[in-house]
Amino acid sequence: MDLERLFQIQRLLDDRILENKGLIEQDLLPMKILALQVELGELANEWRGFKFWSEDREPRTAKRIPDVAHFDKTGEARYIKSNPLLEEYVDCLHFILSIGIELGCEDVKPAIRKTAVNFKGDELTVHFNEVKYRASGMAFVANKKTEYQVLVGCFLGLGEMFRFSWKQVEDAYYAKNEINHERQATGY
Repeated sequence: MDLERLFQIQRLLDDRILENKGLIEQDLLPMKILALQVELGELANEWRGFKFWSEDREPRTAKRIPDVAHFDKTGEARYIKSNPLLEEYVDCLHFILSIGIELGCEDVKPAIRKTAVNFKGDELTVHFNEVKYRASGMAFVANKKTEYQVLVGCFLGLGEMFRFSWKQVEDAYYAKNEINHERQATGY
């Protein structure tokens, strides 16, 4: 995965948001950390593996949504396939990159770190908890750059545990980044 390129693209979006919302020179780190925590919760919901009370614990990796911009010959909307788990992972990645920009850590070289070996539900739950712990701790640790590097490594390890290819992640990131720019253009 080309993290350097992703940071560059994220910086363009962040700069646009800061300019549009009049937030230049404001410390947004606490809000970005909270936003990441919320997105991690949404990612966990799409994964579903922690839902011990449910019979349906399969990850949400396929969804059909109507593509209202394109219709077939009968006038019906065509459907496009979506991967909600990947989409939520990428939403987290946006905030992780944005936090890195806020901390001046765009040169991070994380070692992918996994707290599990065979990636069953329990191990994924433990790993999720570590990622959430690392994200929460960003606001309170003295050496934020070191903690950020560990967070990125843990998060990338989570992506590997989900069996995402780096190409899948990058492609989904680029697609979501485009949507985020469109949202800024339309006053989201």
